[in-house]
This record gives sequence, C-alpha cells and structure tokens, in this order.
Amino acid sequence: MKSFLSCFAVVAVVSCAALYAQAGKLSDQEFRKLAASHPNAEEHQKLAAHYTAHAMEHESDAKLHEELANQYSKAEPSLAGEARHYAAHSREAAEALRELAKIHQGLAKEHAARK
Repeated sequence: MKSFLSCFAVVAVVSCAALYAQAGKLSDQEFRKLAASHPNAEEHQKLAAHYTAHAMEHESDAKLHEELANQYSKAEPSLAGEARHYAAHSREAAEALRELAKIHQGLAKEHAARK
C-alpha cells in the first residue's frame, strides 16, 4: 500500500509539472514557423519559453523514472537499470533544451538592444 501511495504521489507531481509546462509550449506548427524565422525579440522569447517548457517535461519524466527505478530495484533489477538509463537520457535532453532556451533568451536581448 505504501508503495502504491508513493507511486501515486509521484504521478500526481509529474502531472502537475506537465500541465504547468504546457503553458509555454507551442504547437508543432507554431514551433516550425518560429524556428524557421525569428526576426525579433518576442519570437526568440516564445522559442525560449517553448524550450523551457519542453525541458520541464523531460525533467519530470526523469524524476518519474528514477522513482520507478527505486521501486523496481527490489523486485526487477533489469527494469530498474533501464528506468535509470531512461531517466539519465531524459535529464540530458532537458539540459540540452535549457541550453537552447538560454541561447534564445540571449538572442532576444540582442534584438531588444538594437531597438
């Protein structure tokens, strides 16, 4: 029962984080359009927000799979290893996405300074 409640709590936290992250995400169509042409600070900020939101999703996914790995380690060590591998991959993706967001934030500042 305690294991179930722990898992439920993790899923609830991850779900809330995912909903919060959705606020900055663009649709695929919007993202493609902005990624192809981003001539001003506002568009760079939108791209930065999109990458930040996407990074939050990956970080939430990593946390979920790390929790699952901890639970799996007791009964299914092979699942634990793969869950940890996926968590590490998700953290690496989140880091790359945060770096993309940082670059777009810097470009937005450059555009704003030109005005």
